[in-house]
Amino acid sequence: MKFVLLLAACPAILAQPKKVTYDDDVRPIVTRRCMPCHNASEARASLSLDTYAGVMKGGGSGDIVKPGRPAASVLYLAVAHEGTGVPRMPLNGAKLPEGDIAIIREFIQQGILENVSSQPKGSVMPSLDFRPVPKPTTVAAAPTSLPPFTLPEPPRPHPVTALAASPWAPIVALAGHGRIHLYDTNTRASIGVLPFPEGTPFVLRFSRDGVKLIAAGGKGVQSGSVVVFDIATGKRITAVGAERDIVAAADISPDGKLIALGGPSKVVKVFSTEDGKLIYEIKKHTDWITALEFSPDGTRLATGDRAGGIYLWESGNGGILLALAEHKDAVQSLSWRPDSRLLASGGEDGELVVWDPLDGFPVTTDTKGHVPAAKGTVYGNASSGVLSVHYLNDGRLVSIGRDRVIHLWNSQGKSASASAPAAIMLTKVTSSFDSKFVIAGDYEGNLLYWDGKKLVP
Repeated sequence: MKFVLLLAACPAILAQPKKVTYDDDVRPIVTRRCMPCHNASEARASLSLDTYAGVMKGGGSGDIVKPGRPAASVLYLAVAHEGTGVPRMPLNGAKLPEGDIAIIREFIQQGILENVSSQPKGSVMPSLDFRPVPKPTTVAAAPTSLPPFTLPEPPRPHPVTALAASPWAPIVALAGHGRIHLYDTNTRASIGVLPFPEGTPFVLRFSRDGVKLIAAGGKGVQSGSVVVFDIATGKRITAVGAERDIVAAADISPDGKLIALGGPSKVVKVFSTEDGKLIYEIKKHTDWITALEFSPDGTRLATGDRAGGIYLWESGNGGILLALAEHKDAVQSLSWRPDSRLLASGGEDGELVVWDPLDGFPVTTDTKGHVPAAKGTVYGNASSGVLSVHYLNDGRLVSIGRDRVIHLWNSQGKSASASAPAAIMLTKVTSSFDSKFVIAGDYEGNLLYWDGKKLVP
């Protein structure tokens, strides 16, 4: 096993926004940027922005703002250059500064207030700002003594098919052939190996309190299951599922009572950890289940498939809540922000989407972050693809893709920084419990440690 370390600084959590109004904050922006085309005299597209009444009236195509829903408001989508079928504004001009766009977004988010005395319009969504999650009262330490593992390493390096880090301790779990490697993220030293005779682990995930580790996978077109380990002792607690193919996606609920799994069967199955009994099934997906995750607050289950479909369900009974329609190819990864306020998804279509799970609209959509740099003569479009996404404990988001680059995003999915391209294709990404660095695995079984700036061999 080889290790690579990347060093940098970590941005602070975003500050709380102030009260934003049309009179004090938005009108000065539209006066500078929009008035030549959208005033009472010109009013292109029948839209005038020089008064609050004009904003509320909208244009020839209807409303341009929806209270509390920036991702569904034409005004925000136009100036932020997001969404499909929405013109980029200012027309034929430079994009507005990010600070101005943020003000317009917050103006809509807070309920399109005219002035400081106004009341919010409609039903305003809760703030999207990150709320730090307190540390659980009981967390697990790293195991100090694991039984020896005698199965020899395969002659060829095993790709990192699964990777997970404890949310509260310096432990990272790495998939191997018929085994799970545990490492100390502070020293990079091996802690030990957990056997996984079921086959290849395609999913590794720590419970939200860090006390348990689940491993899911199996043997292609033969068998698949989910195994739960006690991380302090390395002992197997339980196993659920008896699939006829691998388990490609799995998670354990925050209270530890449910395990959800999915794979080539196209069915999501949810089991009780107490007795291993099947509680309910979800049969709405039309293709392989490729990603799923319980929300940190335990209320919802997000599931994604190979056709690009994403659904939100009530975690207790599987009742459908929302369908999230944006991806046009396989959903490779899902990750909830630790405060359960946002959900991120990455797909083979190259899209990284941050969703508002309350209304089902994208908060941000990035389609170019993981496009590989062209080398030499290139015909057609470069093969993009987002392969893994993960929210850090401090609310920031990290992603990897077919550009072999680690990208760091702020808590609402805006680009913050990116690494230099790795030498080998990256496959999975996670982060240390203290959010000081990112951990990625590659196609040759190596780990890369990165915290935002440069690569140190």
